[in-house]
Amino acid sequence: MPAEYTIETVDLVKRYPTSARRGRGWGFYGGQVTTFGGVLSIFRGIRGPFVEALRGVNLRVENGQIFGVLGPNGAGKTTLIKILCTLVIHDEGEAYVNGLDVRKKPIEVLKNLQAVLPESRGFNWRLTGRENLEFYASLYGLRDKEAKERIDYLLDFTGLTDRANDGYQRYSSGMQRKLLLCRALLRSTPIMLFDEPTVGLDPASAEEFRTLLRDRLARKEKKTILLSTHNLYEAQDMCDRIAILDRGKIVACDTPDNIRYTMFDEKVFEVTFIDATYSDEHERMVGELEKMPGVHGVTPDADPERNFIGISIRVNKSTDLSDILDAITKTGLKIRMINTEEPTLEDAFMAITGHPERRRTWGA
Repeated sequence: MPAEYTIETVDLVKRYPTSARRGRGWGFYGGQVTTFGGVLSIFRGIRGPFVEALRGVNLRVENGQIFGVLGPNGAGKTTLIKILCTLVIHDEGEAYVNGLDVRKKPIEVLKNLQAVLPESRGFNWRLTGRENLEFYASLYGLRDKEAKERIDYLLDFTGLTDRANDGYQRYSSGMQRKLLLCRALLRSTPIMLFDEPTVGLDPASAEEFRTLLRDRLARKEKKTILLSTHNLYEAQDMCDRIAILDRGKIVACDTPDNIRYTMFDEKVFEVTFIDATYSDEHERMVGELEKMPGVHGVTPDADPERNFIGISIRVNKSTDLSDILDAITKTGLKIRMINTEEPTLEDAFMAITGHPERRRTWGA
């Protein structure tokens, strides 16, 4: 029976020990063991206080989704990825990949997923891209014919065919990241884990890599992708759902649009006029608009010569704009353009993670 969720965690907790206490006659001091009791404490497993990297994380990722985990540095994103790919053992709770317990069945788990971590390299600089992939194919146990077909497919898939016989040292950062993806895809696993997939890439290479993951890997190959990132544009552009992780806890989990709209009750729309002069009638119109239900603020834009350039109106996000536009047009104003300014995922992220000093002020 297939698992209900491709990835699932239940009350997941991971603790890391801090440096051992100092000045108490045991443990490490300045990187050295100061007493015989310190040696015994190491063998007995006696350590200093702990820091909780993950504090009761509950997560569910459905088959075929691109699921993003966002958070500031130190939020626990990389720890979560490493637990799922069996590199780190959690202390409490449960974690499952395709219904397999990552603690009890790590070998079976690794048959279902592949991780692409930014710090992982392992390529020989003296070999070509193709030769590097052939080396790893042999390590993975692929037969020669199967390996050649798979490598040819992956080089074409990532657009590296023309550079396959170039030395790895001649590859750009973007090409190196693509070769890393090729290596991860030598084994055709249904789940892919990415930790900061575009970190260190220039904007063009980053966009190309995002397109590769979204359009080809997820949509065409039908793989489930879980990625951790602090790139908010990346998350909004790529992900079906996101979880915001802050200080080891998930503080929001939904679609990117729902998260950014839920955090704010307002939106701002800007109306630009054609050849208008600000008059007493327009001043009365502003006063009328300010009294309308759902309107929180009106700011006219007029220069010193009283050219009426436009008007900015803050309203509830569910407000019907028809009465507002009627009040504007009945004064004879001709509208050139209407733009709606809505909260971004960055606005929501700053609000959720508790950084009010960096939060955007709407209509201020």
